[in-house]
Amino acid sequence: MFWTLSFHLMPDETIIEDSTKQAAGGLKPTYSVFLTNKRVIFRFDGIGSSMAQSFFYQEIADVKPVKRLLINYLGLHTPSRQYFLHTSKPDYWSAKIIEIKKNLPPLAARTGLSAEQSTKKKRQELGEMLLTLRTHNLLSADEFEQKKKMLETLQF
Repeated sequence: MFWTLSFHLMPDETIIEDSTKQAAGGLKPTYSVFLTNKRVIFRFDGIGSSMAQSFFYQEIADVKPVKRLLINYLGLHTPSRQYFLHTSKPDYWSAKIIEIKKNLPPLAARTGLSAEQSTKKKRQELGEMLLTLRTHNLLSADEFEQKKKMLETLQF
């Protein structure tokens, strides 16, 4: 899960369905839902701004509609946390997320890489991200070296 100020699709990512194309009655939902072939994106639509929160399907342990204080929410559980997202039609979105999650092939089959190759690729991508942060002076040289050493010892 990560927050961004706006969402951008990743390479080879396509939107399967989104809630902005559906009519919603009653209270205006706080979050818009976007289902892609790689993740679920929840966009918080505030006054004059928006933020996006996304979850890869592998991160989602459970999702179901929840009623709290007379308001329906989409209850999304990850291994580390529980989220209550005010969306339109939470029962519809929970069923769609479960359906897509169930029909996804295992991660190794989707990438076409072995576990060792996948680990190497993840490490390389994270290294490139650190280099980008260093290039744009968001990390000092010491921080960059420290993070690079941490990356080498990181277990996937």
